[in-house]
Amino acid sequence: MEDKNHASADISARTCLSLAREFYPEVVRIRRQLHQYPELAFEEYDTANLVACELKRLGIGTTQGVAKTGLVGILDKRARGPVVALRADMDALPVAEETDLPFKSKRQGKMHACGHDSHMAMLLGAAKILMQLKEEIRGTVKFLFQPSEEKNPGGAPSMIKDGALSDPEVDAIFGQHITTDLPVGTAGFRPGPTMASADEIYITVLGKGGHGAKPHQAVDPILISAHIITALQAVISRSRNPFEPSVLTIGSIHGGTATNIIPDSVKLMGTFRAMNEKWRSRALDLIKKTAEETSRGLGGKCVVEVSRGYPVLINSQKETDFAIERAGEILGKKGAVIIPPVMGAEDFSYYLQKKPGSFWWMGARNPKIGATASIHSSKFAIDESAMMYGSALLAHITLRYLHESGVK
Repeated sequence: MEDKNHASADISARTCLSLAREFYPEVVRIRRQLHQYPELAFEEYDTANLVACELKRLGIGTTQGVAKTGLVGILDKRARGPVVALRADMDALPVAEETDLPFKSKRQGKMHACGHDSHMAMLLGAAKILMQLKEEIRGTVKFLFQPSEEKNPGGAPSMIKDGALSDPEVDAIFGQHITTDLPVGTAGFRPGPTMASADEIYITVLGKGGHGAKPHQAVDPILISAHIITALQAVISRSRNPFEPSVLTIGSIHGGTATNIIPDSVKLMGTFRAMNEKWRSRALDLIKKTAEETSRGLGGKCVVEVSRGYPVLINSQKETDFAIERAGEILGKKGAVIIPPVMGAEDFSYYLQKKPGSFWWMGARNPKIGATASIHSSKFAIDESAMMYGSALLAHITLRYLHESGVK
């Protein structure tokens, strides 16, 4: 039985790869069209219409207006069996593109600098493969195209609220992210905590303005801010378990107007990342307390606001092991690699709080064609052949999961 299952998986992998190669030119065309017309969070109307047209052309039932600009496609054979969801994000970034690509963004100040155009194209590629193999499907496939992954609080909670994981109820969910940190033809996996939580910190330091030559008559919020920034790093270095990854970055300081004027206030903005929810909550309390007490000790005040962002992304062990094995069948055993935790954040984490599943990184690095810049860079570019592997992998995982999970 084991040999039979192995042979079946091998045939499924070869078939998915063959179809992915066949559909690759169309996937590239879709990706490049999406790349030229990027839209920001919850503005993805043109994007959603393009995706809906592609799904409907395939004969996949499609519902638009989910989470405002998102959509859900359902491939349902009316057969009893598991339900697998596959997710792609849709929004672009407010970045001015600085590549020489012939299909570069035509919308000034907007760019698919995080690869969401390729995510959508790969999921549509997987949909094409699955429709070709629909007689092999033993259950239901839901295609989730989600808005606003880039902007706190993310589009995933709205998708869940609007029923993306129900009717029919999803049993497992899978997703992937393109990256130039891994070479094309590989994919990076990690079970358990994989991506960090992401919270935004806003601190307003209140002092008393005055002349720079008379600091004794003022309360200097710039000096207080400097002490706060130093003290907050002690929260990470002295209060955190050394074996728990965590980072606090103050990325913006605004205060003052001249060399000889002490301002009344200074604004600080930063991000806090953690891989443990208990430490995350404790650290946020410590950040607030440390900033307030440091300000008070130096004669000022401060107001701390925390905008809680995405939770820690925790991949379930069973589904991740399954995805790694399937990736080995698509990419070869050396193509599926285990990666360290990533301190970036992803609102796919909300789905994984509700359902078992896995989220991985699809390699797209190729120095020979200049595909080396990181995501969120204005020069971000990918080796598009990664999309062939990504489409095949999504389809293969779905087919095998539905087969091996059995009838409910």
